[in-house]
Amino acid sequence: MPKLWSDTIVEHRSAVRDAILDATGRLVHRDGLTGLTMTALAEASGVGRATLYKYVPDVAAALTAWQEREIGRHLQRLRTIAQESPPESRLSDVLLAYARLRRHRHGDDDDDALHGTIRLAPAESELTALVQEIIDDDTRAGTTRTDLSPQELAAYAVGAIGAAAALPDTTAVSRLATLVVATIRQDAEE
Repeated sequence: MPKLWSDTIVEHRSAVRDAILDATGRLVHRDGLTGLTMTALAEASGVGRATLYKYVPDVAAALTAWQEREIGRHLQRLRTIAQESPPESRLSDVLLAYARLRRHRHGDDDDDALHGTIRLAPAESELTALVQEIIDDDTRAGTTRTDLSPQELAAYAVGAIGAAAALPDTTAVSRLATLVVATIRQDAEE
């Protein structure tokens, strides 16, 4: 098979998969988990049910694939923020962005079920490593407390920011992120 034809097939499959995952996200945001059916997903993604089943065998698989893609996008966004922020605000910029992501709501009150359907440990480990890298840099610059290791501070930061999911509004999310950063910088400021 000519290379061009193979690329076209790969691109087509990728476009169909993206359409399915985009539709999954739209339906979850609009209708919650209860609105996500294979029939609704086929209609919203613009493919027939037979085609849909070639890509995802059931709603759970579509949801898992969408979550994995979104988590990857979120991690990339946080990495970009870390790279583009000035050193003195990197930690606060990344933690505030993460807090806002954690606060994000979906179409119904099934956020626990939604986020519980996929193992988040690898993504959380990657996020903790990113935060630890920032704290390592800040420690070398003398701007973080030294009674705890950067690893402990990073684990604390990621865990504490997880509370943003339960906060009522974005103002509370900002206050939480500010508190976490202040706690990490506490001894360095004295």
